[in-house]
Amino acid sequence: MPTDYDKIREDNIREYGQGTRHLSFLGRLYTDRTHFVFELLQNAEDAGATRILFSLFDDRLEVTHDGRLFNERDVRGVCGVGEGTKAEDLTQIGKFGIGFKSVYAYTATPEVHSGGEGFRIENYVRPYAVTSKPAGNSWTTLFVFPFNTEEIAPETACKEIGARLHNLSARTLLFLRRINEIEYRLPNSTGGVYLREEIPRGPARQVSVIGQNNGKEEEENWLIFERPLPVPGNSETVRVEVSFRLEAEDKGGKKPERIVKVKDSPLVVYFPTEKATRFGFLIQGPYRTTPSRDNIPKNDEWNETLVKETAELIGDILSEIKDLGLLSVSFLEALPIRTEDFPDDSMFYPIVESVRNTLIKDELLPADDGSFVSAGNAKLARGADLRKLLSQKQLGQLFQSPAAAIKWLAADITRERTLDLRFYLILELDVEEVTPDVLARRINHAFLSSQSDEWFVDFYGYLSGQEALWRPKGVHGHPAEGPLRRKPIIRCQDGRQRTPFDELGNPNVFLPVESRVEYHVVRKSIYENEKVAEFMQRLGIVAPDICTRVLNDIIPLYQDDSEIEDDTHTDHVSVIADAMDLEDSPHYSKMISALKDTTWALATNAKTSEQFYDRPTNLFFQSPELQTFFEENVNIWFLAEQVENIDWQKLGVRTGPVINCRGLHTSRNHFVPLCSYHGWHKRGAEGFDPDTSIDDLEHALMHISLPKAVYIWNELLPPLIRFLHGRYQHATHQNYDNATTYEEDSKLCKMLKNHAWLPVAVDEFKKPSECRIADLVGELKRNEELAEALGVQPDPEKADQDVLKSEDELKREHATELGVSLEDIDFLKSHRGEIEQLKAALAGRKERPTFPTRQVSNPERRQERLGEQLSDAPDKEYEKRERSVRTTNGTIDPITWLRNQYTNEADQMVCQICKEEMPFRKRDGAHYFEKKEVLSKKYLPKEHETQYLALCPLCAAMYEEFVKSDDDAMADLRDKLVSTVDCDIPITLGDQETSIRFVETHHHDLKVIIEGTE
Repeated sequence: MPTDYDKIREDNIREYGQGTRHLSFLGRLYTDRTHFVFELLQNAEDAGATRILFSLFDDRLEVTHDGRLFNERDVRGVCGVGEGTKAEDLTQIGKFGIGFKSVYAYTATPEVHSGGEGFRIENYVRPYAVTSKPAGNSWTTLFVFPFNTEEIAPETACKEIGARLHNLSARTLLFLRRINEIEYRLPNSTGGVYLREEIPRGPARQVSVIGQNNGKEEEENWLIFERPLPVPGNSETVRVEVSFRLEAEDKGGKKPERIVKVKDSPLVVYFPTEKATRFGFLIQGPYRTTPSRDNIPKNDEWNETLVKETAELIGDILSEIKDLGLLSVSFLEALPIRTEDFPDDSMFYPIVESVRNTLIKDELLPADDGSFVSAGNAKLARGADLRKLLSQKQLGQLFQSPAAAIKWLAADITRERTLDLRFYLILELDVEEVTPDVLARRINHAFLSSQSDEWFVDFYGYLSGQEALWRPKGVHGHPAEGPLRRKPIIRCQDGRQRTPFDELGNPNVFLPVESRVEYHVVRKSIYENEKVAEFMQRLGIVAPDICTRVLNDIIPLYQDDSEIEDDTHTDHVSVIADAMDLEDSPHYSKMISALKDTTWALATNAKTSEQFYDRPTNLFFQSPELQTFFEENVNIWFLAEQVENIDWQKLGVRTGPVINCRGLHTSRNHFVPLCSYHGWHKRGAEGFDPDTSIDDLEHALMHISLPKAVYIWNELLPPLIRFLHGRYQHATHQNYDNATTYEEDSKLCKMLKNHAWLPVAVDEFKKPSECRIADLVGELKRNEELAEALGVQPDPEKADQDVLKSEDELKREHATELGVSLEDIDFLKSHRGEIEQLKAALAGRKERPTFPTRQVSNPERRQERLGEQLSDAPDKEYEKRERSVRTTNGTIDPITWLRNQYTNEADQMVCQICKEEMPFRKRDGAHYFEKKEVLSKKYLPKEHETQYLALCPLCAAMYEEFVKSDDDAMADLRDKLVSTVDCDIPITLGDQETSIRFVETHHHDLKVIIEGTE
């Protein structure tokens, strides 16, 4: 007997009122109005249907299923609002009685035919009896939805619903328990069918969803795990589920069955919602949703319970996946390993935390040997070669842990193929990555001694590709020395481990050779391997020779205070003499350096005649002259060795007193740099060094004798006359354009003038200023230039001779001193007019243009205005065309700005580096110049005119080559621009020391910009 529709209608009119406009929202529940299809699937699932059919016509949609028949409660449910039989019933899919009302997006009068029930609903809540229509064979319920709303034309409704049905996928069936088949038919006689098959698989169930959509087949296999939980206040239970996508084994068997990551993983509440989980798998549960089912309330207590239960479930799943043989690297990639996707306050964070904690404590990470290992005992290998080199046992030895505990992770986990997983293992699970450097630093004597000869062959082969581990220290310590140079990595012939080199870089081990002398050599059976031989040669291991014997056997005896018998020492010197003839030896230069720095050469004290061993570089040859000069000097030691076939000078033994003079090897027409600091520069003219001195000269002068005086006057001083007195310059600018010139005696000259050392009698000595040349006695050679430099008074006869000279003779002498002849002087006197013209022309050519000046009148206001400009200035941007092209510099006009800054009052535009006028003017009369950015984008990211220089073409090219192309030069210039108060900034262009000169306003603004960029 059908339900009393009239009574239900009257009840609803009393409940909802005569008007129903306020219920029109029911047709607008979803942003996608075709979502009602899922609501109908839900109703069929809850009604126990196993099959459902959607038949689309041009004017209507008919839906049939084989679920239980409608009863009065169902009629009241679909005719009510929020009063369905599923309202607040968490054991069924629909939780809001308004789910069915979504059909009103397309129809105004839906019909329901089920068993004895046949009714049409008008105004959302008012049922009217209609003639019942049969649902068809094997069907129990028929819904008819005519397209008769005012808002949507039937053509539009048919098109939209057809698109939705066409886009259904087999995955729609995944989490349904009763419906196994969905079929749809379209007006054009096309359609599709989706089937679901389910079989148990261990603690899970394997679900296959198969679809045929307009002749196109699709099939997916899933592994679904579930966890039941009770519903508060209800005797029923519900389930949370986790589903992993299975990829079947390929036909060739090359790829086994495995779990793979899914790209899209919305939260599923029986059907997908719009809430993304970012997992590589699907989770499903009876979550409370918004009425439109497009979102999930985060702080809902029931939803939080479902997330916690899912977290517990996935913690159990990991070990079950392992038991099913599906725990692989591919499976790990499906887990929540991108931690940036899951902040601590994320709704699904408990699931992330559960996965991490389980992987840390349980053996669930795939190991390289096919077993599994916990995160605490896992090691990642940087490269397959390293994993191949170290077995599990050796890995345990290296990290001093039980061999069974530590394991390599699977080879599939690499930086290139599984970057996210690798980061997760290292950063979240604290898995250590074993790099070549880690290996080198952990290797020790105990580990190496326990390895076989065969392993060392592999080890040396591996090291061939890891030069950074054993390379020597570079110049100034860059690159750093490889750690293995100080490790006992060489397996020697006697079976012991030794370092290849000692602390001084001398060889400890040599290549195997036949020799009567016993050396530590590489084990011959290992060295016979071709790759090992190549590695040893690259490492610097060489065959031993006499130089090796000196380095390894002789020099160490003189470094540890051992007592050495005279005969033994004589033998040593003989060996050293022989070794010094072997200049082609690869150890020769190292041996010479070691001999210079070792106290092995027999020495005699100049005063006491005691004998000790000393460095050759501290010794002097015992020539008669030096014995005289250093007489009674206890700080001087002479070489006492008798062996003559040693090149003692090559070892640093000195042939004369030590002369300290920076201009000693500088020609007369050159300056010698004396110091160069920021804002303080000093150089000597004609090589003059005011700090010139001679070691131990003062001792000789204080203990003077006639032979000493003769040696000093005749031999020591004549080559140094130009260093006794001279000129030097001080400047604050590196180019010395503001230099001040000074003239004075050197330290050497002052010492000579202040001591009484010139002999005027056999045992009487005077200061130079206290005697005449004629007073000097002994074998002192006549040297008027030296006498004049030291202030020795000239002889009276010479002075008289100068007075008696004719005027012509004096003129000729003066002309000779000036480097011209009297005839040239007469020529110049007879051509005064032409000479004046020449002087004027030369002066005009050499005179530099006046450098412009632009003073900063109000620094505070200028800085404030500049800050405003920079805040509005665009960042430098580039486009990738055929080359990188700057696209933002059109916003500024540095050409005009620079022309105004660096044009002086004489209308001359001046180059900031060479300070010369720009080389030529263009046809419009303006100077041609090139603009160059001071620094790169790294230091000046904004666009601004101040950041450019005005340069002539030559200086621009040199600046680009020697500054802009050199990162170190650029960084140095940046520091100088900020720290220098002066507007002249020193730079180096190749071999040329010069500067960039700024007008004050330009320098001020540039400093403000650079400091503001920090």
